[in-house]
Amino acid sequence: MHERSGIFRTRLVGMAAVLGLGAGMFGCLDRPVAKTTPNLQSGVRIPVVNDAIENVDVLFEVDNSNSMAENQANLARNFNTLIDQLVNPPVNPMTMRPDHPPVKSLHVGIISSDLGTPGSVVPSCANSDTGDDGLLNPIKSGLAIRTHQPWTTAPPGRRPMRCTNDPNQYPSFLTFTSVATGGTPATNATEFRDDFVCNAYLSTGGCGLEQQLESAYRALVVRNPRAVPGNTDANAGFVRDNAVLAIVMVTDEEDGSVRDCRFAEAGVPCTDAVGVFDVLSPDWSSSDLNLRFYMYTPGSRQDPTWPIDRYIDPARPNRGFTSLKPGRPDLVVFSAIAGVPLNLPMRALPSGTSMEVDYDALLGRMPDGSDGYTGASAEGPISMRQRNMDPMCSTRVVPACRREGSAPATTCDSAAQYTAAPSRRIVEVVRRFANGYNNGTLHSVCANDYTPALTQIVERIQERISGRCLPRALEVEPARCADGSSGCQRVNCIVREILPAGMSTSVCTAARGRTPGERYFVTPTAPRDTCIVNQVLVTPGGDPPAGQEGFLYDTRRSASAPDCARHIEFTAGGSPVSGSTAIIECVRVTRVRGWGERADSGAQLALRSEHILHAHALRI
Repeated sequence: MHERSGIFRTRLVGMAAVLGLGAGMFGCLDRPVAKTTPNLQSGVRIPVVNDAIENVDVLFEVDNSNSMAENQANLARNFNTLIDQLVNPPVNPMTMRPDHPPVKSLHVGIISSDLGTPGSVVPSCANSDTGDDGLLNPIKSGLAIRTHQPWTTAPPGRRPMRCTNDPNQYPSFLTFTSVATGGTPATNATEFRDDFVCNAYLSTGGCGLEQQLESAYRALVVRNPRAVPGNTDANAGFVRDNAVLAIVMVTDEEDGSVRDCRFAEAGVPCTDAVGVFDVLSPDWSSSDLNLRFYMYTPGSRQDPTWPIDRYIDPARPNRGFTSLKPGRPDLVVFSAIAGVPLNLPMRALPSGTSMEVDYDALLGRMPDGSDGYTGASAEGPISMRQRNMDPMCSTRVVPACRREGSAPATTCDSAAQYTAAPSRRIVEVVRRFANGYNNGTLHSVCANDYTPALTQIVERIQERISGRCLPRALEVEPARCADGSSGCQRVNCIVREILPAGMSTSVCTAARGRTPGERYFVTPTAPRDTCIVNQVLVTPGGDPPAGQEGFLYDTRRSASAPDCARHIEFTAGGSPVSGSTAIIECVRVTRVRGWGERADSGAQLALRSEHILHAHALRI
């Protein structure tokens, strides 16, 4: 914290998120808008509770089809990275303090990609109706995997000695406790790593028509995984309200989440597509069952999959995976180690100081995916295009990647060279999390080392825990200071203080740097009174003037966090009341020739990433 007199520094969470405007805003893009006011419509508002986030729940969706044995072994070798960095974060040599707070409690759950082939019997799909059904610890609970348990299919030495052949050896999910509490000792990290491998090394034999996204959806949304009293669901207890939720997919195929209307969302029309599993059906894009998930045009009659909005809907954060964190979609991290090139196409951020995945180059800009990435890696030709058949092999599309360091093969025999197919739908989900919340990470399943992938997942989780910094710099504009002098700066943001239940706007006084704001609906039936917090204008790096109360955008580096150079602070008399929550809503404004000022919709992120809407959640 800054040691500046006259200021009570309350550190805010930079959890946040770069959020897109709703679809209803698209028609406004060509009309000038007025100067930003406290009535700013951000499309998404994120309240944050006062409690610090110290827990993490991680769901691994592990593809257990026949090509995945080496990838599962790779994950097992590198899992220590995730544990070590979360519970024993590295110490900053400048401050001699950990870079991030350690996680106190960690839940780790495993599911398979096998949801069966409803209505049809397909080789390798042991339970046609529901497969492993999104049940945590499928070794214990899955109906499909019980016919090919890991101890019957795994090569010798792959499973730690700690693993037994008892499917009931482990509960539905694993729990790691970094500190002893209430007589419960801290978890032994080495033993926990072995326990993870015992659960996550599902080996092979699973259905070759993988439904990766739907398996996670079945586990988290169709089922009730929440840790609430009285919950008797098979997945109960896994998802905690006071925890970051990370979803990690490890797969080498495209997502084949087929529309099965038994699991349709209430009020959302559904056309059943389970006929895609019938090899004799002429209704699909190929006579080859596997190619039916690569050769269709997205959104066409031959597309058998659920819409991506089912899993993440930018306009409706109370839908899909983000519904697990009501009002806090930024607490859901989505990562994929999947079928993508080893060297992803990258682009520089507007700041020019760092790079991000260029999803337009990777997936293409055309809705049909026909202009996706193609190239020649050291291992051979690669492609992320839809419907791009491999001219050397009549049973597959051009691979998205080939095993790192392998020699180019002249045959499509998988024994000659390992390849992974394009995971386009999974990448699209990652892109939405990345663009919406800065919470998506992507790495190639063809890599020999998953340490970088797991490290990036840890970084996203830690950003949601520590909250010391805003994840991106805010746009500032020159402004006159309170005394009339020049040199101050303003951000196009408002901060709303959402008051505790039962507290009125009588606390929204000028003495606290507040004015009454509109009511905020925590739920449709639970409105709260709010205050709009005044912005105190300061010179870059300067203190607020005496008598000015409210919030300020501070670009000074903190002695306790020298890597942090952008954060929101409250003045001494502007500190939020106990039990309140707060949000910051910011919109970047761009000048368009001939039109004056115009607010750009975050929905255009894919085309113009420099014009974005920020909505940052604050921990008080």
